[in-house]
Amino acid sequence: MRSIKNLLVVSGISLLATSCATFPNNRLAKMPDTAASKTKKVSLTYSYKAGHDLTGSRTEFPPETIQSLEQGFTKTLDNSGRFSSVRNGKGGSVQVDMDMLNHGNGTAAFASGFISGFSLFTIPGFAVDNYKLTATARASSGKSRQYVLEDGATTTFWLPLIVATPFCSSTTVIPKVQENMYRHLIQNMENDGILPK
Repeated sequence: MRSIKNLLVVSGISLLATSCATFPNNRLAKMPDTAASKTKKVSLTYSYKAGHDLTGSRTEFPPETIQSLEQGFTKTLDNSGRFSSVRNGKGGSVQVDMDMLNHGNGTAAFASGFISGFSLFTIPGFAVDNYKLTATARASSGKSRQYVLEDGATTTFWLPLIVATPFCSSTTVIPKVQENMYRHLIQNMENDGILPK
């Protein structure tokens, strides 16, 4: 009777706890988040689309998800100190057309998560979010470049990670990964002369 009670307690704790943690893949070097101090500021306009392809065909994100991603993008640009204004649309000194794609193997992630959950998180499971940012940037001078940046994050489901969950949640790690991708985009545009130095 005592072992059944213990099993029920452990099962209850396992079911209540998410027991997962998300870690950045760090394919791109970490860019500093310091604002530019002595650069000419320019106006930037952009278009932003986003979707996922976890099963072999692309599905666009719903508008509220795209809006959340856009907010992360515009916040990073505002914090960079490089732009006099940032707005969705056309007509800025710099135009950036962005596409953020989350791709990977959804079937493998589902199977891994199912096995981990079925074992009450005693067997680790994994899900990988691979992000591919494709951006076309054009300056009013006529110069244009296309950029492709890739990074991601891995979420691990495993009971011992219950202690890491509050510090490594996907809602904090993934936006930081994307923010770093945006910083790389800004740096690349500066290196290529799309943005003035």
